[in-house]
Formats: sequence, structure tokens, C-alpha cells
Amino acid sequence: MRKSSATPAGTTRPEPDGINHIPDSRRHGRARDQFSMRFSPVVYLAPVVLGGVGAPLGLGLTGSISAILAGNALGALATALCAIMGPRLGMPQITMSRSAFGYHGNYIPAALGIMLFVGYYSIGVVLGARSMDGLVGLPYTPAAILVAALSIVIAIFGYNLLQVLGRWLTYLSLAVFLTITVMLLTHRTGYALPAASGGGGLHAWLIVCTIVFSYTVSWSIYASDYSRYLPASSSYRRMFGFAFGGIFTATSWMMIMGAGLAMLVPDGSPLAGFAVVLPTPVLKITLATFVIGALAHNAVNLYSGAMAALTCDLPASRSSVVVAGGTIGCLLAVVFGGPDFQAHFNTFLLLVSYFVMPWLAVLFIDFYWRHSAGRTYASIAAFYDAKGPFRGIRTAALTAFAAGLLASAPFMATDAYTGPLGRALGGIDVSYGASFLVAAAVYWTVLGAARRRLPSPHATVPRSLAR
Repeated sequence: MRKSSATPAGTTRPEPDGINHIPDSRRHGRARDQFSMRFSPVVYLAPVVLGGVGAPLGLGLTGSISAILAGNALGALATALCAIMGPRLGMPQITMSRSAFGYHGNYIPAALGIMLFVGYYSIGVVLGARSMDGLVGLPYTPAAILVAALSIVIAIFGYNLLQVLGRWLTYLSLAVFLTITVMLLTHRTGYALPAASGGGGLHAWLIVCTIVFSYTVSWSIYASDYSRYLPASSSYRRMFGFAFGGIFTATSWMMIMGAGLAMLVPDGSPLAGFAVVLPTPVLKITLATFVIGALAHNAVNLYSGAMAALTCDLPASRSSVVVAGGTIGCLLAVVFGGPDFQAHFNTFLLLVSYFVMPWLAVLFIDFYWRHSAGRTYASIAAFYDAKGPFRGIRTAALTAFAAGLLASAPFMATDAYTGPLGRALGGIDVSYGASFLVAAAVYWTVLGAARRRLPSPHATVPRSLAR
């Protein structure tokens, strides 16, 4: 664990911290900064593309919008509940689950987290390169390498630069996408009017809602990475509101815009829809905004990927892990960024949620119920002591985690695998709810039985954290 410096790192030099606890003396920032931190990494092509998935399924604009809003509301709720843990404990999100899974047992969700972060980073490189190709005509491979390199540099500088970039990208995005929204609302030529007004059926609605939810809820696993520097005295209600508002507004806006664009062209492609709606100068500004958004998105994933790797006790510095993860992700983007990218993207989104949901169930119960919203942990030092109170592997959490994953298998519905119940439901994937509920039930039951047998061994945390 790298030691903290005496003052917060600025934006002109790399952040000195890894996964270490951030003491009160080094806390800074405001609750309202959570809005831009949750908004800015979502302003790239992925959510726009996702917003258009309802059109090929026959889901009209009204149905697409309602499915998008429902899926994003649930995903944003989970992300905001995780974000408010940051000021309480002052450490990255994945490190917090050492309390539930055990110091070494937590290697399992941390390793899965690394796969999620590198995967999303690769997606960002693909879409950033496509935006750059449309902007300046740079061929895909060199564009992907350039996007990856810039993302790596931003991630190396770390938390404060990400906050500043997020703030200015939010300002830019609000101006650009308000303009696009007005143009889209006033555009008429090319609309498939019956589809635009129709619902499309419950089956298509549920498919779109689950895909949207799988995207938004995946942000929960790194929520506290970007709130852990906030003062412990921060208003948790305000922080929840800004975190929820930031990610819900960004994901819903981008996806609804994508749904509208998909109605403008015969093949339902939101990307082709931009060319129909926007004059060339505005299209260029939009693509430039998407490139910057991809950089912010990619840097966030590389940064959090390093947090997960260090939680696994990888013997390397944060910067070196960022470089390694960025290089691997760039190679994946070059290899898999071809014409089948959309199919790979949707399958990946569904697969990552299978791991996130049972992990969230365990984390929520451990933090909010078992430890009274973070007030009754043994000590902050316990999270970093391999031989301390959280040592080894905690079978209760791992059993609940495994039970949740097993329970989800029959309900899965992806191109890679469809379970019997997923097939019976016609491809509607409700495995996320099954895995969350089963994992929560198992963990709650095991902990309840343990509490009845033994008194709690935990003392309270320092006063500065007990708010």
C-alpha cells in the first residue's frame, strides 16, 4: 500500500495514492461534484448505441423511452447507494468488500472486477476510435491506439484530473446535446411514425430494460473510487442525490437520443441517424465531444481497474497497472472492434451483470445492515491487514455469491448461453433479480444464524467516520 502525501495531488502531477485510506486531513471536494463525475464518463457512443436496441425488436419510441427510464432508475439507485460509502470509509469500492469476503476471499470479486474494467475500457477505445474516424478520417487501428494512449495518460494522473475533466466535459456536453436534442425534436423527415408512437410489446420492453439496467448498474462497482476523497462530514443525502442525478440524467439522455435517432433510418442505426439530423459542422462538434467522452470513460475504467488489481495485492504501482491494463485493452479493441462489435458488446453487458448483482447484495447487507452504514467496522486498518480481523476467506459471503450466480444460470439469455427459463421466457433475461435476491437471502440467513450464536466482535470506528 502506497503511503499518502501530505497534501492532495493536483492535476499537474500523478496522484500518489493507490487503494490506501484517505485521511480526513487530505479530504477535499463537494457533494455536487458527484453529478459531473457520474455524468461525464457516460457521454460517449455506447449508451447512444444501446438506446437504439429497441428499434430492431419492434419497440417504438414510447416503449423504448419507458424501458430506458426504468432500467436506468434501478441502475442509478444501486450506483448512488455505493457512492455514499466513499466518504464514510475513504477507500475504493472493491476494497470495501474485504469485510464481507475476507482479505483473500475478496480476490475473487476483485479479479472479476478487473475483467469488467478492461472490457469496458476496450469498448470505449472502439467507440472513441470510430468517433475519431468520423471526425478526422483517421483509420481505425491508429485511431484506437491514439485513444488508448491518451486514456492511459489521463488515468495515470488520476483522481483530480478526472474530476476536472469531468466538470468541463459536463459543461460542453450540456451545450452540445441540448442543441442535438432540439434538432432531433424538430426533425421530421425519415421518421417511422407508427414505430415512434407504438409501444412494441412487453417482451421487447423487458429485453431493452434488462440491457439498459446491465449497463447502468455496472457503474456501481467503482462508485466509491470517485467519492472517497470527499470529507467524511459530507451530506450523504446531497451526495446520493447528485450521484443518482448525474448517472441517471446522462444514461437516460444519451439512450433516449439514440432511440430517437434509430427511428430516422431504415436499419435502425443511431450512428447513421446523426448524419440525417445534423449539419456537418454540428456533426463534427458532436463527434469531437464523443471522443473526449470516450477518453473520460476509458480513463475511469483504467483507474478503477488499477484499484481492483491492487486489491488483489498485485506487486506493482498504480501507474504501471494502468499502463498494462491499457495496453491489453487496446489489443482487445483492435482485435474485436470489427463488424460484429455490437453483438459482442450486448453479450458482454449481460455477462458482467451476473457477477455484479450477487456482489452488490453481499456488500449492501455487510455495509448497511451488518455494520450500520459503515459506523461499526472493527477499524480502517483492518481492511489492509492480511492477518487482521478480515483475514483469510469468509465462506458466508462466498457461499451467498456462488448461490446467486447458480440461481441466475437458468434465467440467463445471451448469445453465448441461454438457460431453460430464459428460453421459456423468450429471451427475456431476469437473472439479475434472481441472483441478487438469492445472494441476499443466503447471506442474510447465514449472518442471522451467526449473530444468534456469537456476540459481535466489532468496536466502533473513529468518531470522524461515525456520522
